[in-house]
Amino acid sequence: MFCYTLITSIFFNIFLVDLVICDGLFYLQRIPSSCVETTVNITTDNTISDNCFIFSWQQITNLSTSYTTYQNPKTNQTFYAQIAALTVLGSIDNYDLDYHCPPTGYNGVSSGCSTSNDTHLVVLHINALDNKLYFINVILSGTPFPSPSSLVDNQPPFGIAWHVFDGGIVTQSTGYLRICKKNNSTRCPNVNGSTHALPYPLTSNTGYGIFGIKKYGFVTNSVWIADDVNQILITSAGTTYFYFNATGFFVYDYKSNTCTWSPSCNYQCELYNYNSRFLDYAGEWIITQKWGVESIKPVVAQAWIGNAIDAAGVFPIIMYVDNATVHYIGLDKLDPNPAPNIGATYWYLAHDDTITGDSVLNFHPSVADVGCVKQLSEWTGPINGCEIIMRLNNIRKMLPLTFIFLYLFAF
Repeated sequence: MFCYTLITSIFFNIFLVDLVICDGLFYLQRIPSSCVETTVNITTDNTISDNCFIFSWQQITNLSTSYTTYQNPKTNQTFYAQIAALTVLGSIDNYDLDYHCPPTGYNGVSSGCSTSNDTHLVVLHINALDNKLYFINVILSGTPFPSPSSLVDNQPPFGIAWHVFDGGIVTQSTGYLRICKKNNSTRCPNVNGSTHALPYPLTSNTGYGIFGIKKYGFVTNSVWIADDVNQILITSAGTTYFYFNATGFFVYDYKSNTCTWSPSCNYQCELYNYNSRFLDYAGEWIITQKWGVESIKPVVAQAWIGNAIDAAGVFPIIMYVDNATVHYIGLDKLDPNPAPNIGATYWYLAHDDTITGDSVLNFHPSVADVGCVKQLSEWTGPINGCEIIMRLNNIRKMLPLTFIFLYLFAF
C-alpha cells in the first residue's frame, strides 16, 4: 500500500474532478472480516457514492480540537490527537459509523446525550512536522445497545473503526476527502484484545492535576482519589466535588454551598465501566504536551478510545493509563454535536498508589467538612485496612503530591 505521486497537466486539471492521492485501509478493530482496501480522493463533489465516506475538509479544519500531543515510540513521529464531531456522509459495506445516543437509563445512568444526523465522533492523527493526516479513529456508539450484562470484552458493538493512510494526506482548507472501498483485504492490523488488557477495575490511585475546557479557555484544578478496597472515590473539577461510595454519590458545589445526593450512579458505576467492553486499545503513546499544562515531563501511556459510562452519562473519550504503573492519568472527552473547540480534558500531573483506608480519610475537604454528612463514617461505612502505618517511603511519595496540589490552588 503506498501513496502515488500525482503529476497533472492543465488538461487533466480541467477534466478531472477527483484526484486520487492515496491508497488506504478501513476496518473495525473488533471485526477482522471488516478489513477493506480503500482509494482516497480529494474532490470538490460531495455526492454520495456506494461504499464511500465523504469528509468535509473545511469542517475538519474548523471543528477539530487538540488537547494532546504524542510521539509514536515505534516511528518517532509526533502527532496532534485532534478530536471532532464531524458530518460524514456514506457507508462502506453497510457500516455507516454514525453516532447514536444510547436510550435514557442505559446501564443505570441517564444519557444526557444528543447529536445530529450523519455525525461521526473522530480522533484525527495529524503529523506535527508535515501537517499530514495519517489515521482517523471513529468511535462507535454501540448501537443497537444490547443489555450491558451480555457485553463481552473486545467484542462488538462498541469500540473503534480505523482509516489508515500510508504516507499521509496533506490537509486541505476546502473541498472533500472521499474514502472508497476498493477490495476486501486481510492486511488490517486488528489488535488482539488479549494482548492488551485494560486494568479491571482501574488500579486504585491518587492524582492531582487539571481540568480544562478549550472552548472557554478554562483551566482549573482536579483531584482523583480511588480506593477500590473500600469502594470510595473523590474526584473534582475546580469547586465542584464528587464523593462516591458503594450506594451512590454526593455532589458538592463550593460556589452555591450546596450538597446533593444521588443514588443513580455509585462507585462501581463510576469506575467499573472503564473497561474493554467499551474501550479499544489505540496504542502506546509518549505524551509530550497537554493543553492547559505549561510543561510536562513526557509520559509513556496506553491510549484507549471508546465510550465512558459513568455519573455524567455516556460520552466518547480518549483515556490514558500510565504504562509503567497502570494508573489512570487522564482523559480527553468529546462532545457529540459538531461545534468548534469541543470537549474537555483531565490530566493528572502527579499520581501515586492510593493508601487504603488513609488517602481518602485524610483528604480535605471531606464530605463532613462541607456538610454533606455529620460524620465521615456515614459516607465511608466500615473502612478496611484502617490501621494507618506512615512508613517513610509513603511520606516521601505523598509530599510531591501535596506541593503540586497547593501550587494548583494558588493559581
